[in-house]
Amino acid sequence: MMNLLQRVSSYMSQHRMVERGDKVLAAVSGGPDSIALLHILYLLKDELGITLHVAHLNHMFRGEESEKDAVFVAEAAKRYGLPVTVKSVDVPFYRTQRHLSKQAAAREVRFGFFRETAGQVGASKVALAHQGDDQAETILINILRGAGTAGLKGILPVREGFYIRPLLNVRRSEIELFCSEMNLAYRQDSSNLKPVYTRNRIRLNLIPLLEKDYNPEIVPSLQRLGEICREEDSYLDEMAVKAFQGALLEADPGRILLSLGRLKETPPAIRRRLLRRAWREVTGAAVNLDFQHAEAALELINSGTTGSQAVMPGKVVATIIYTTLELKAANDSSALPEYIYSLQIPGTTYIPETDMTVCAQVTPRVRDQSPRNLPRGEALLDFDKLPPVVFVRRRRDGDVFHPYGQVSETKLKDFLVKQKIPRAERDRIPLICTPVEIIWVGGIRTGEKWKVSGSTKKALHLKLIPGRSDL
Repeated sequence: MMNLLQRVSSYMSQHRMVERGDKVLAAVSGGPDSIALLHILYLLKDELGITLHVAHLNHMFRGEESEKDAVFVAEAAKRYGLPVTVKSVDVPFYRTQRHLSKQAAAREVRFGFFRETAGQVGASKVALAHQGDDQAETILINILRGAGTAGLKGILPVREGFYIRPLLNVRRSEIELFCSEMNLAYRQDSSNLKPVYTRNRIRLNLIPLLEKDYNPEIVPSLQRLGEICREEDSYLDEMAVKAFQGALLEADPGRILLSLGRLKETPPAIRRRLLRRAWREVTGAAVNLDFQHAEAALELINSGTTGSQAVMPGKVVATIIYTTLELKAANDSSALPEYIYSLQIPGTTYIPETDMTVCAQVTPRVRDQSPRNLPRGEALLDFDKLPPVVFVRRRRDGDVFHPYGQVSETKLKDFLVKQKIPRAERDRIPLICTPVEIIWVGGIRTGEKWKVSGSTKKALHLKLIPGRSDL
């Protein structure tokens, strides 16, 4: 047991997962991995100088089994004397409303719950129970998808300086043995035993086959591959940043101009990353340019003449202009005129600049009505917290926003980037505001200050509708 504790402590220290004084939100599903994580963090908390808060989300996929998981986690937290937050969200309904896959909907709701709960309890880190076998499965999935170095690095030990994974170098078998030695009871998720999803098939079929017929140490081998690729990917990114800065001639909103000569001097591996960085700068996207579009731009650099073009995602056009490569967003939304209107409450407010209507209705607060279950284009706010006059306007340079579920405010631009809103669409998002604060980033998220709570008596129900409407 002590060896495992020391390994986890050392791994956390190696990756600087926590600092003394941190409150850590431990995400506990009730399975062996998360129960082992909770026990280990509890045993290490004094050594690490941290406090713990347990969090459990009932996705409501498995009926009574899910409800028993929630009760089990709440009782486990009580035995440790730790505070716990348990929440149930109808993810099947959420999935239907947003037309998402089961896994995508569960992930979206789950991480929203983590952010929200961390904000409520003042946690600076969220500990997740991914372990070494999860890492191997992820890398195999990415190999099968044809991923490059970025995909082969697998699951990150620390993401965004917020999500930490202390068990990422521990095998599943070690965790199960640890639970047995410590007499730790846990729950089994029956869905993990069904070879329906790709990850389950890899876990149940492919890895046992590889271990039996090809390499009995395939999981540690894949873990090493992830570590190597993570280090090399970080180094290549550093080189790409330097190369981008060396090739950059001009940078304007929605436009990047690069030196063609510098690009041709750059090694292909770095050049591809440089192009992806330039594309992200132009679009504001948080995701990467895919392989095919990156290759089209590389081909343009290698053989294109003045006037040659390649069309890229996000309405970006790459063009050779004499000795330069221009990446420019077509139909740049910066041409959208400035506007501001008083919001009609109750009533409708038409925005001719975006051909969109904001419908506002004041209703009594229904206790079982959750804002999270509303469609993306709707919001529910505490009416009594709002000022007498509310406006709808376009975003402006320097806007800040305190998103629901977050501890503090952030630049609106940074928030939209994290939400993966393309640059070309950001000015079209209506902002519901007071004279000094943003209440709702239309269709995306409400502000923390205006959220409904148990004390809410009247709610303001907002809805975005395309076109003109008198509803």
